[in-house]
Amino acid sequence: MALRAAVAAVLLLLAPLGALAQGMAVRGVVNDETGEPVIGASVSVKGTTNGAITDMDGRFALQNVQRGATIVVSFVGYATQNVAAAPQLTIVLKEDAQALEDVVVVGYGVQK
Repeated sequence: MALRAAVAAVLLLLAPLGALAQGMAVRGVVNDETGEPVIGASVSVKGTTNGAITDMDGRFALQNVQRGATIVVSFVGYATQNVAAAPQLTIVLKEDAQALEDVVVVGYGVQK
């Protein structure tokens, strides 16, 4: 009987630790400065491989994000944003004209 009580006490003490180890779900939307959704933006948890791409409405969802994590949002032509993880996010990307200077387009073709 004493063994059962000891096991039960240990399990009750360890239960909150399991809850802390689990991450939260992060959902949100990425817009540009005019309020239009940014389609195909990269959204990831800094320092991990956990990430997503925004859909046609600029929406994304990440699972198992640790509390206190940093969410990194980037897209070509916009300045990268770092925001604190929260269950619901609205992120506004600002244009970065200097980032466009790094893009090189090369085309080859034949025309009659």
